[in-house]
Amino acid sequence: MKRLINILVFALLASFSFAQEEMQVIDSLQNVMAKQEGVKRVETMAELARFMFSVSFDDCISIGETAVAEAEKLGDDDLLSWTYWMLGTSFMNHYDFDLALEHFDKAIELLEGKEESEWLMYALDYKGRVELLMGDLDEALATYLRDLEVSQHLGDEPNCADVTNNLAYIYFHQDELEKALESFSLARQKFEYLGDTLSVAQCDNNISNIYVQWQQFDKAKSILQEAIPVFKRFDDESSLAHAYQNLGTVYATGLVNYDSALFYLQKSVACAENVDDEIVLIEDEIETANVLMKLGRENDAMSLYQSALHSSETMGYLNGTMESYWMLGIHYNEKGDFTTSAVYLKRCVEIAEENGNQVFVNSVRPYLIADYAHLGHFAEMKEQLDLFQENYASVFNESNALSEKLADLQDDAESLFAMYESQNEEIETLQSQRNSYRLAFFGLLGIALFSLAILVVCKIVRKK
Repeated sequence: MKRLINILVFALLASFSFAQEEMQVIDSLQNVMAKQEGVKRVETMAELARFMFSVSFDDCISIGETAVAEAEKLGDDDLLSWTYWMLGTSFMNHYDFDLALEHFDKAIELLEGKEESEWLMYALDYKGRVELLMGDLDEALATYLRDLEVSQHLGDEPNCADVTNNLAYIYFHQDELEKALESFSLARQKFEYLGDTLSVAQCDNNISNIYVQWQQFDKAKSILQEAIPVFKRFDDESSLAHAYQNLGTVYATGLVNYDSALFYLQKSVACAENVDDEIVLIEDEIETANVLMKLGRENDAMSLYQSALHSSETMGYLNGTMESYWMLGIHYNEKGDFTTSAVYLKRCVEIAEENGNQVFVNSVRPYLIADYAHLGHFAEMKEQLDLFQENYASVFNESNALSEKLADLQDDAESLFAMYESQNEEIETLQSQRNSYRLAFFGLLGIALFSLAILVVCKIVRKK
């Protein structure tokens, strides 16, 4: 199963634990704002909205929307873009992904076509992250490629490293594992050059996922055991949650030590709860359910799958939703309840198709076809088989097209090689001619000098 990988982007509002001093900051901002006008007032208001996030989400949004309205009245596009971006981060951290995406798009629209700025880079960062969480891999890929372009133009090396890591995340979920490893390794090099030890460890954590997919479990375990002490040193519980989850999967899938798997998954849950990371908690529930199913604890496993499905649907986390439907469908298939299995698997395929996740569709559809075959629903089975064959044909045609391009490239390469050989022969001929000319020249020069010497000698003799 494809677990969530660390996404290295800026996070302003991820989690706040408000103490008395934070409340004093809110009071201070309110007092300052009351005395301000124009741009300064809007900037303070947006900052106030940010601090209100963990006190009252409704107040946070209300203040943020007021800041947007006042920025519009001022006609300042840069300020308006910033307020849209700030409001979008609030929706994102509240898991209102559609509204978050809407606000980031508005922020980007106001900035595109102008001189590239850090705010455009930040808005693209956040838009890409939301698209990833929504499962829109193609959209996220386009966003991050644009983000990388802006980051390189601005010379922002830390963000270039972050974006490279996020592109690797996309390649990973598109099953382009070689490309993912290449990008993760490149991001790791960038972070190492920047002296960012924590991000280097996060890249290692991500790379461990690839080795799990390749079933190189000992290598994955070794990498994780080196990364975990770094996360502990930096007190990074979010990354620890990911690393413990990955280590749990290594023990469950490769090393087949279910007690150790459950131990590390519980440690992941504890870390995720400390930082309110609902997505990791969903992934932990699914991974734990997988282990419990192998231990024969079906009722406990089914309860966790259902909990993960409910949480995923509530917050719009598509990867978790699809994984939960898939696991529930497979379970009922194995129990012989093909009717219930088909309901879950069909819904999983529908969601994957709606979001363009063909990798998921291709993984789930064979199970759905098997359900329809057992049920004698031959019309539905034929429909799914036709779709499967259409996709296969599409992939086959794409492969043929790539093969033709490769053949053309090989022909071009051979032509270039033949041209290179011909030019080499011409060069060798020219060099040979040049050597002959040089030999003739020096020969004539030698004769001329010899003749001159004789002439000089003759003149000397005559004078005598």
